[in-house]
Amino acid sequence: MPAVMINAWYEWRKQANVDDLAVAQPDNENPVPCAVRGYGAVADANVTAGIGVDDAQLRLTRTLGGGCWHKRDRDGRPVYIERAGRHIIKDIPKTSSTSGLIEFHVLLQEFLTRTLLPECSQLAEETVWQQVVVIDLAGVSLVALSHIPALNMLREMLARDQMMYPERMYRTYVVNAPPVFITAWKMIRSWLDPRVISKIQILGKDHAELLDQIPAHNLPSFLGGSCKCSHMPGGCVPSVPLGNYPDLPRSAYAHLRHQVQISYTEPRHSFVCETMPVGNGPTPMSSPLMGYAGWLGIKRDSPRNSAPTSPTPMRTQHVFVRFSTDRGRGVVVEVLWQPLGSDSLDDGTLVYPEALFEPQRAPVLLELEAPNRAGQLVVNWRVANFDEGQAPFPRPEEAQIPIQLEYSVDTEDELLTAFSLPPIKRS
Repeated sequence: MPAVMINAWYEWRKQANVDDLAVAQPDNENPVPCAVRGYGAVADANVTAGIGVDDAQLRLTRTLGGGCWHKRDRDGRPVYIERAGRHIIKDIPKTSSTSGLIEFHVLLQEFLTRTLLPECSQLAEETVWQQVVVIDLAGVSLVALSHIPALNMLREMLARDQMMYPERMYRTYVVNAPPVFITAWKMIRSWLDPRVISKIQILGKDHAELLDQIPAHNLPSFLGGSCKCSHMPGGCVPSVPLGNYPDLPRSAYAHLRHQVQISYTEPRHSFVCETMPVGNGPTPMSSPLMGYAGWLGIKRDSPRNSAPTSPTPMRTQHVFVRFSTDRGRGVVVEVLWQPLGSDSLDDGTLVYPEALFEPQRAPVLLELEAPNRAGQLVVNWRVANFDEGQAPFPRPEEAQIPIQLEYSVDTEDELLTAFSLPPIKRS
């Protein structure tokens, strides 16, 4: 890079206060800027209305089709997937200014640079300094591709990106591109450096060659892979316009129903609710069960049940858990279901296996599928062990401070009704 460009880069970072951006990293509690799946530096997460997420970002997220850093390619590079065909194009200029959109994009690039690339480099045992981008145009319309205000914003963002983050892209795949995209592409490519153009591949509905770049288990099923990320609301790439997960307002996390304290000396808390067949739904008990009520952290010789033992398929019902903490390294969550009247864990079903979350960054929303039978749903939380996650260990004096855990457990109908949300569109 010529010296003049380097000087301009440093001057831009200084004037824009880029180094002061609240970028999520293992050693802080900043929220992730977009959905994340399959990394260790931060736990899997969706964007929720936490303290560090302002209303402008939430409004912008609701107009975007959905973006997610989703695991790695075959050479260890981070993969970013954008459901651009689902953007509500006409609303983007109404929701955000060009400077606001660029600022959000810079936050994404800084998260990539400071957080994901160092982790990928460590795992690959060599420097990884580029990402693979997949832009999915499924659902895009001619009207969207010809919306001048949005195209002007895109042009400004691409110009800034090429100047301030050159060579961050290894390859971009534009998939499910309809014939009408060719017209828009002729204009867009005129804004791009020839080196950037050489790294972009335009594919139609036949995009099997993605599997040459990204292994099937790391590629979402809607792009021809086998990954579904069923442990997270919205799956691999949550999308507000698609409606594949609940877009909860800030008020949904402001006053959660239960408040308890956990700590490094008293690390566990359990909540029990009864499940009834469809028509009744899970009914939270008036007094949550304190202490330990599950397999969490226990080494077992026999495998855990991962499905009901009934010989016929069993209907399920959806339950949502909202929770947050005010500090800590994260919490591990596990959910069990037991038939009504059973006292043996061997009769139970593992509804949600152990998973680490970081609700100290922003509130977490989990979606569970409980058997549609009379029984008990047991939600277990515990403080993350020191060998779980990459957050630094607390100092001795910090470890003595209790962690405030707040949570609510609701059926899908209860949650959607309480916040006047449309039905969830699951694929």
